[in-house]
Amino acid sequence: MSFESSIFLTMMPSTVTISGRTAHSNYGVPTYSTGTSYRARVVNKPKFIRQDANHTIAIQTEVWIASTGGTITVDDRITLPDGSTPPILQVERFGDSQGEHHVKLMLGGGGNAD
Repeated sequence: MSFESSIFLTMMPSTVTISGRTAHSNYGVPTYSTGTSYRARVVNKPKFIRQDANHTIAIQTEVWIASTGGTITVDDRITLPDGSTPPILQVERFGDSQGEHHVKLMLGGGGNAD
């Protein structure tokens, strides 16, 4: 980890679980792995982001994750501290001179716990 963990992690009081998509059922329903827990900062921050020249998407929540693995994608499932599972709409990775530093996820609305 290339960041000053003792300071940076104090800003991440929550825990989220990321489960990777493993397959689809015969009915097209995705199945997920058990999941990995990460320290995170969950911020409800409704806004719109431009996807391309003609489309914008609504973001409800930003999640900053203390992860340097680079394996989180929009196909994965996130479980927030309240048990909800909103869709991951965008993944941004931030680094410094020593490599990946942390990950920022933009989440859509909805996604009640199943």
